Amino acid sequence: MIKARYFYLYKLIVRCRFFIAKYNTLFKQQVIEFYIQNGKNYSLISKHFQLDSRTLRHWINQFNHSRINGLAVLGKTRNYSLKFKLNVIQTVKNGQFL
Repeated sequence: MIKARYFYLYKLIVRCRFFIAKYNTLFKQQVIEFYIQNGKNYSLISKHFQLDSRTLRHWINQFNHSRINGLAVLGKTRNYSLKFKLNVIQTVKNGQFL
C-alpha cells in the first residue's frame, strides 16, 4: 500500500513536470574538467564527486558529442513554494488526483 502511494506521487510529479535538475551545467563542466585533467577513471571520479558512474559516463558522452552545449540542463527549472509543495502532497494523500 505504501509503495502504491509513492508510485502515485511519483506519477503525479512526473505528470505535472515538477522536474528540477539535480546538477547544473557549471557542476557538470567542473566534473568533466576534472576528468580530463586527472585521468580517465570513471569509478574514482564518480566516487570523488559522489555520482553514479553511469551518470558520469553519460555526461562525458554528451560533452564529446556537443562540447559544453551537450551539458546544458534541458527544460525549464521551476521553483515552487513550500506551501504549494505541501498542498500537492496533501492532495495526493487525500486521493484527489488530476
